Amino acid sequence: MKMQRRFAVIGGIIIIIMVFMGLGIAEVFGAGGAFRCGPHFGPFGGFHRCHGFEGDMPGFVLKGLDKKIEKLNLTPAQKTEYEGLRAHLKENLLAAKEDRLRFREVVRNEMAKGSPDVAALNAMMKKKIEGVSVALQHDLDLFESFYSILDEGQKQQVVAGIRERMAARDKCREEKR
Repeated sequence: MKMQRRFAVIGGIIIIIMVFMGLGIAEVFGAGGAFRCGPHFGPFGGFHRCHGFEGDMPGFVLKGLDKKIEKLNLTPAQKTEYEGLRAHLKENLLAAKEDRLRFREVVRNEMAKGSPDVAALNAMMKKKIEGVSVALQHDLDLFESFYSILDEGQKQQVVAGIRERMAARDKCREEKR
């Protein structure tokens, strides 16, 4: 019985280590706590796992954005402007989430058919890509609007954060090579 218990404890420790390796803890909390989602490699080969969303991607994105905005110490006028931009972003994210769910269901229904119409799926996917492109362009416009209300010190903080994130991603890419 002691031998079985020993194997159970050792097996549990090995499983915990394997899980941590699979989660890519260094990627999740690397670069000043920056959150990342990307390919992670674990005990069962390569796989992709997203952490922390818990089904509420818009809430997750806005919560992270709010944390970063807090560090900028916005003036009351800037806060008012930010709340307007945040409301637009929230609306866009919620609409995109609903659109993704509808699109996924349409694709699944088509693929469930005995003979799916690949040409129709191709056309739908191209249209979807165009829609995503337009939405991303709108989000970039929102970012530009927000950036324009910042003072020089706040702008430098934002730029420094972007540079830090870029450097962390470059380092991650180099490590994968």
